[in-house]
Amino acid sequence: MSFAILTDSTCDIPLSELKDAGIWCIPLHVIIGGEDLIDQVEISSAEYLERMAATDELPHSSCPSVGEFTHVFDEIKAAGHDGAIYIGIAKSLSNSVESGRQAAAAYEGLDVRVIDSGTVSGTLGLLVERAKAGADAGMSIEDVVEDIERAKEEALLLIIPRTLENLVKNGRAPKLAGFAAQMLNLRLAVTTEWQTGEVKLAKKARGTKRIVDTVMTDALSFIGEHPGSTVRIVTTGGDEECALFTSALEGSGLTYDFHGTSTIGCTVATHLGTNAAGIAVLPPLGK
Repeated sequence: MSFAILTDSTCDIPLSELKDAGIWCIPLHVIIGGEDLIDQVEISSAEYLERMAATDELPHSSCPSVGEFTHVFDEIKAAGHDGAIYIGIAKSLSNSVESGRQAAAAYEGLDVRVIDSGTVSGTLGLLVERAKAGADAGMSIEDVVEDIERAKEEALLLIIPRTLENLVKNGRAPKLAGFAAQMLNLRLAVTTEWQTGEVKLAKKARGTKRIVDTVMTDALSFIGEHPGSTVRIVTTGGDEECALFTSALEGSGLTYDFHGTSTIGCTVATHLGTNAAGIAVLPPLGK
């Protein structure tokens, strides 16, 4: 069976890199300044971050429709595939997985498996790359699905936003509302809970260096327990945090597979705001 790996634009891997890797992508929509724009197609991450920084208006995002999924399924089938695995953003953060499931249930001629990743951004991207590596290595569609379902339980994503305003106002992290007023003096790290996809508080500390040190304690401990883990840094412009992440990784002496630093795409940036940064870690394939 020939099967495609499909994800959405919240994986925060540039579309050009996904295309080069043979990974299919369905974009979400972002709404800013009254415009409904297709993430990474009608507006780039850099353009979106500039517009966010220049406006006080709260941006929003919306998921792909069932029809948009059906169109992508048509393209995958026309490319000669018999099946597809869609690995999407956590269902608590978007209805994308539900749209994918509805489209898959109604579609004939393509065996589509839908996985709720329970996460987003860097860890979603690492899961997608892992699935593609498994497919390229000759794993069956069932084995790839099983591996991703198992790996997502261990995926580590820790993001340090500069502010909680967008997360709270967009309803993605209402339980963190009480911390919003403290952000000038208190830096927080948030994560997603894989069972629910809920955004929750993971760490807190005074100052940028301390919160990064706290985050990296967990990340380096994970890598130490899982040598060869894949690692990615993601950002909406948190340059100081990214430099500290990189320094900690390079000085750790640990064995890991670094997948670079990626700019967080428009959809996720909508909720994190500007000047956020995070680190994603996933155990190596087969672990």
